[in-house]
Amino acid sequence: MTDYAEKYAEALDPGVLQRFTRSTVTENAETALAGWISPKGLPEHHMWLAAVMFRSYNGDSTLKAALALADDTGRLAWSPDAMSERSTRVQALASYRALTDEVGHPVEEHNRLIRAVLPLYGVDTDAVDIDLARALFETTLPGDEYGRSSRIRQLLRRLRSADAASIAPLGGDAR
Repeated sequence: MTDYAEKYAEALDPGVLQRFTRSTVTENAETALAGWISPKGLPEHHMWLAAVMFRSYNGDSTLKAALALADDTGRLAWSPDAMSERSTRVQALASYRALTDEVGHPVEEHNRLIRAVLPLYGVDTDAVDIDLARALFETTLPGDEYGRSSRIRQLLRRLRSADAASIAPLGGDAR
C-alpha cells in the first residue's frame, strides 16, 4: 500500500479489503467490485475506498470511505482525528437511516439531520455542499448490490464531474 493507506487508514476497512484471497489489496478491491463498479481509470486508492463502500455492510465504515474519497478529490475536508466516538457516530447514522425509512419527511429535515451528523465524522458542515453530503450519506443505505453499486457509481461521477482534473476518467459502468 502507498502512503494513502496511512492517510486514510480510518476508512480502509481491513475486514473488507482482506476478505478475498488475492495476494494484494488492489486485487482484492478489483474482485470486490467485479461486475458492479468498473475500476477502470480509478486511482488505486480510490478503488480501495470504492470496494469498502460497496462491500461493507457497516454504515460507519461506508461513510468513512465515502468521506475519504471526497476529501481526496478536494470536495470537502475530512479530519478523522476530529471524529466523535464510534458509538455516537453509529447512533447518529442510525437516526439518519430511520428517517429515510419513514415516508413523508421534508427534504429540509433530512438536510438538517445530515448537517448535524457531519461534525461527528470530522467534517465542517459550513464547507460542504448539501447535495454532496446527501450523496455521501446515501451510500450507507442498505440495499441489494444493484442499488448500492448504483449509488456509488453516482457518487464517483459526481466527484469526477466536480473537478475532472483531479480524478482520472472513470470509464463506463460495469452493468
